[in-house]
Amino acid sequence: MDKYSNEFPERIHHTSRISGLRIANRSAIAATTALFLCAPLAAFSPATEGVARAATTVTSTANTVSTDARTDSAKGEARSLSRAFRSAAKTLAPSVVTINTVSRAQPASGPSMGSLPPGFQLPPNMQPPKQGPARGTGTGAVISRDGYIVTANHVVADAEQIEIVFHDGRTERAEIVGLDPGTDIAVLKTDASGLEPASFGSSDELEIGDWVVAVGAPFGLEQTVTAGIVSAKSRSDVGLATFENYIQTDAAINPGNSGGPLANLDGEIIGINSCISSKGGGNDGIGFAVPASVAKRVVDAIIADGRVSRGWLGIAVQPADDDMASSLGAEGAIGVVVNEVVAGSPAQKAGLEPGDLITEVGGAKVRTPGELVATIGQRVPGSELAITAIRAGEREEFSATLGERADDVKQKSKTPKAKPSATALEKLGLTLTELSASDAAGMGITAEDGALAVERVEEEGPAAAAGIAPGDVIRRIGSRNTRTLDEANAALDAMREGASVPLLVERDGRARFVLVKPAADPSQDAAPVRPAPRRR
Repeated sequence: MDKYSNEFPERIHHTSRISGLRIANRSAIAATTALFLCAPLAAFSPATEGVARAATTVTSTANTVSTDARTDSAKGEARSLSRAFRSAAKTLAPSVVTINTVSRAQPASGPSMGSLPPGFQLPPNMQPPKQGPARGTGTGAVISRDGYIVTANHVVADAEQIEIVFHDGRTERAEIVGLDPGTDIAVLKTDASGLEPASFGSSDELEIGDWVVAVGAPFGLEQTVTAGIVSAKSRSDVGLATFENYIQTDAAINPGNSGGPLANLDGEIIGINSCISSKGGGNDGIGFAVPASVAKRVVDAIIADGRVSRGWLGIAVQPADDDMASSLGAEGAIGVVVNEVVAGSPAQKAGLEPGDLITEVGGAKVRTPGELVATIGQRVPGSELAITAIRAGEREEFSATLGERADDVKQKSKTPKAKPSATALEKLGLTLTELSASDAAGMGITAEDGALAVERVEEEGPAAAAGIAPGDVIRRIGSRNTRTLDEANAALDAMREGASVPLLVERDGRARFVLVKPAADPSQDAAPVRPAPRRR
């Protein structure tokens, strides 16, 4: 009784009252009790059988109706989603084009005439086979009635001939208007008429989990539509382009989809499909698209000026883990570490220095180098940029007027010849040598006041474990710039005993901080060197 008293109080109470009465008609008692207790009691009297059967029939019918209702509701939702996909596909179809390219033939592999002695030539049966031109297929989207088409840079960058195949089967030639390898966006122009352009939607309004559709020509299969969701936003540091702010999706994207639209259910372009992450070359459920907000700015700039003008701050940065942040006096902070400031750059004029931990740019938090690059790359030259950084444990604000970004120029440096070493930095397991300004210049190193070069690295020592190698230039130790051995030793003496030492190491014209954990604590390994950062 007590077990069910909260769930069925009326039933328990009523049954108890009936059970306590003395009534001559036992059939009536049995019938009444059966309704409030359980079906087996109905077996005591034929009069209860019909009542129980009716109750069971009513319950079964109710369950059937409930199940049918749920099924109909699910079918209705599925049909509604199907209609949304169908509408998006129909809206996009007239604007999506297949792009066939012909590129210059690549040299065939085989014996080279240059490797033969003078006066010798290969016999006819050993001549390398002739190789025909390379052909490729991608996708694009018409974005104006006068023939502008957006696609991916890598689809057409090397093309000598470009053919556009429209949804109705027409073919037309196209010319390149402009390329932007930094975002993997390209703009083409065709003289075709009767075009139906697609519209750009707002990629900023996308949410993770939103439905999207991709339209393209995977493996040459034109007008293929696939569907998926937005898996992630603002993917940076993927390593595929200079300016990365990708939309990640699980909509099937395969070779041939590149340059095609990723669209919302209204049929608006919210991304341009760029690449996939794949182990076998096909779809593994991880695709990346350039957001419409980025693609549209690039497209508008190319159509207007033939190129994209971007802001430039003049720094190089690297990720900062907890140990690195703590060693720079920014314990618990999340951001990127400045490891190089270009002389005369907007960053230098604003007061930024190597060792600053940038946490915010333009009011937006910065967690990775890619996010910083994307943020600055979206600004126009001459615009003001607010920067928040932590220096020696203190939060500081900076304001920079951005310059115009130019193509990176890779600097070449040579390993300096060994000079007699004045001292050895035993704590770090390396030997440094001083370079004069002229010596440094001869090795491709900029150093008006001289520099310190690594002459030798102790095997299995802390510096070796951190990835430091002979020929590297040590620009800074801790919070101090270092140009001489005396400055290096003084900087080390200023460090707390046993603390990890951040070194600003330059290699091949690129500088980055490397955290070295002194040999005094042999149980810890040094942090490995990560790939060199890109210039921002």
